Amino acid sequence: MNNKRESKIKKLNRASVESFKITALYFLTAYGYLFLSDWIVMILVDDPILLNLIQSIKGLISLGLIGIVYYFIILNRLQQFIGVNHQMNQVLEQLKQKNQVLIELEEKHFKLAYYDTLTGLMNKQRLELKVNRMIEQKEPFAFVYMDIDNFGAINELKGHVWGDHALILIAKELEKLSKGNVVSRLSEDSFVLLLSGMTDHDACKVYVEEVLSSIKELINLQAEVYFYTASAGISIFPEHGHTYTDILRYANLALSQAKKNGKDQIVFYNQYTHELKLREYDITNSIKTSLQQNDFYIVYQPIIDFKKNHIRKVEALIRWLHPKLGMIPPNDFIYLSEISGSILELTHFVYESVFKQMALWNQQGLKIQVDINVSPKVLMHQDFIKNLNYYIHKHQVDKGQVIIEVTESLILSSIDQAIMVLNQLRSEGYRIALDDFGSGYSSLTYLKHLPIDILKMDKAFIATIDKNELEKQFLKFVLDLAHAMHKEVVLEGVETISQETVLKPFNVDYVQGFLYYKPMKVEELTQILQEKYK
Repeated sequence: MNNKRESKIKKLNRASVESFKITALYFLTAYGYLFLSDWIVMILVDDPILLNLIQSIKGLISLGLIGIVYYFIILNRLQQFIGVNHQMNQVLEQLKQKNQVLIELEEKHFKLAYYDTLTGLMNKQRLELKVNRMIEQKEPFAFVYMDIDNFGAINELKGHVWGDHALILIAKELEKLSKGNVVSRLSEDSFVLLLSGMTDHDACKVYVEEVLSSIKELINLQAEVYFYTASAGISIFPEHGHTYTDILRYANLALSQAKKNGKDQIVFYNQYTHELKLREYDITNSIKTSLQQNDFYIVYQPIIDFKKNHIRKVEALIRWLHPKLGMIPPNDFIYLSEISGSILELTHFVYESVFKQMALWNQQGLKIQVDINVSPKVLMHQDFIKNLNYYIHKHQVDKGQVIIEVTESLILSSIDQAIMVLNQLRSEGYRIALDDFGSGYSSLTYLKHLPIDILKMDKAFIATIDKNELEKQFLKFVLDLAHAMHKEVVLEGVETISQETVLKPFNVDYVQGFLYYKPMKVEELTQILQEKYK
């Protein structure tokens, strides 16, 4: 208040000073002219008549001169005012420009804070605000958490420029299919659809299936010869949770379950999924402790020479008898060990156990080949071959007795690096087997490029071969092709006599399955081998 009063007083003082200057100049000019002109006339003129005439003329001149002086005084002040006004306009324009820059910066900052820079979709922070607002308003919704299966692999093969382009296309497709619902990008290839008012599971699943189908078609067109799928996990508000954290976590749990179930699926969150995740947590935390307590052990399943009915090879399989959880299947803990990083320790346990046993068998004259399954994480580890050779030399085992089994999905996910590692293994004397051939992305054309010695055909190839003539012809074709490329073939999953009968006319190298032997402990296998080799 005092500041305003002081400012007003200053303005009044300034106006008074300017008024005084103008008035003083006016009086000085007027009185100076009158005094000077009267003095000159009195000296020069004596005639009264002429003096009156001159005084009249002088009065007119006086008015004119004073007017001119006043004009220049006003002109000067007006020019000063106009100059100041122009400066004020310039300052005002500068302020407008700076204000516009601030508005643009604010908009840019808002977009950076709440929108994905690549796709323009809402980011995680903006999504959280939106979900919280819907929860506050008690507006039901389905939270659909989706991503592209194996997107990382295709991104590596095609390059990140292609990957970014694909993600932009996916974002646009989701916006087109969203029907006005919220679409958000959470991470590299993970997206969220927020379906307002949709709580019916069946209707939600039908809609999400249509969305995923469009996305898969789009990504496969972009990927050319590759085939990729998409998965989704769904949680519902308020059925599954009442906070953003819970809704997101439960949808993520459902997505993880979809991946674990084989991908290309839609899974709704449920209590069973939650319990499975808790079990996975317990399993993950128990691996290292169980390794120290010797809860893991190795079993072996014989692989039979089909023509001679002899055991030529065995496959080493890890088993886990947990003191509280009981027998835990390999599919339940291998996957988790890869995520947690304990797969390397498990692999070292397998090396130590298997090569130590092979050395004992060799001393007993039971020299057979052993298949060892290798995880993708292990095969791609920089010290893989170094660690493998360490245990080979430690137990003095012939490398030619060791068969390294790899899966199709492993090779196809990082094909160039995998081929390089496999070539190095073969150059050192190891044999390579391609496991579960035909279970996923099989392509007969790539077989000629892979440095493998043995083709282990998935049990799906012969599951109904005793009932299906077409499967017999297809099996013969694959066998002939593999043999033409000088590769041995092992048929997995032979479980019935009728299957064996059908297979006899075919040129099968080896068979493996419950019809012959189930996986067994080393003591039982050693006894069988000793009897066979007598």
